[in-house]
Amino acid sequence: MSSGSLQGEVSRLHDEGQYTEAVELITAEIKKNPDNPELFVSRAQTLLKLEKFKEAVSDGSRAIDLGGGWEAHLAHGKALFNLGHYIQSLETFNKGKEKAGSQLGQFDQFGQWTAWCEERIKKLGLSDKSTSSEAGGGTMEGRKSEETTAAAANVMPVPKIKHDWYQTETQVVLTILIKNQKKEDVKVEFTDTNVSVRAPLGSGSEYSLELDLCHPIAPDQSTFRVIPSKVEVKMKKVDGLRWGSLEGDGAAPSIKTSTTGAQDTENVPSYPTSSAKKHDWNKIEAEVKKEEEAEKLEGDAALNQLFQKIYGEGSEETKRAMNKSFMESGGTVLSTNWKEVAEKKVDVKPPDGMEYKKWDN
Repeated sequence: MSSGSLQGEVSRLHDEGQYTEAVELITAEIKKNPDNPELFVSRAQTLLKLEKFKEAVSDGSRAIDLGGGWEAHLAHGKALFNLGHYIQSLETFNKGKEKAGSQLGQFDQFGQWTAWCEERIKKLGLSDKSTSSEAGGGTMEGRKSEETTAAAANVMPVPKIKHDWYQTETQVVLTILIKNQKKEDVKVEFTDTNVSVRAPLGSGSEYSLELDLCHPIAPDQSTFRVIPSKVEVKMKKVDGLRWGSLEGDGAAPSIKTSTTGAQDTENVPSYPTSSAKKHDWNKIEAEVKKEEEAEKLEGDAALNQLFQKIYGEGSEETKRAMNKSFMESGGTVLSTNWKEVAEKKVDVKPPDGMEYKKWDN
């Protein structure tokens, strides 16, 4: 299989969430070409999707040994980061960035990862360690052991939390199924090509999700919201492209979305996700609305939501009745019966024990 054909097939499998099949396909090619660094980079990137970080470290290291480009360092560094080896990861990212030079262009994929490494190193009290393998007096194995010990002492095991995504013409929406969070505790950071989500979990552990996005976004126009059942991150697209995947370097084919022309109503929207299962997004949207409606509100908020629902779903006569009764009664009566209020003025009816007074301007 040619390099282009293999890349296209691997991209297709990624889009469908079939990462295990992609690994098998790449492995078969590696057996034929065991000295091709690009194959090891591709398999390392796929193993990252499967969260097989030790295997990804091995493939990333092999790709570097075979003379792989900056992509090899990027994959290797990500795998080390996810294993908690932040000093090694930072070294790898710095070497990759140096090797890439001007190839990175406007979007530096290493920048956010090095920042995350430095933050973790500082948080774990490793900031006084040398980030160079030639300095600091310790061996690579010794420093690796220190990192692992520090990480184990400070970070509790993080439960598996699912995330998924879909897109519209203007936004990419990331949904993280993490429950019962407070908005002030959830930290979401956007850059042109990255998004980072962090939230506290039980037993002192922390949920962390860092993604290198397939295409650039507008950070200042990207937002997030927190509801009891999930965290939803909305990222504003810079270009009107249909993303072929959530993560990547943008090499996967993307289609310019059209703002004109009729949409085929017979086709149910089906967007690429991190799951192999195809989703009916119309159904999901309906479930989300139902879920949000089911969220318990109290007091005035619940009453206002009820009125808004009645008004929004009501007929034109219902809306006229509500408007007329509310205005004429000074906000003390709200009727939905147009026949009842159409021919007469609606009297003021203050609550029991209260007196309505007109105030002179």
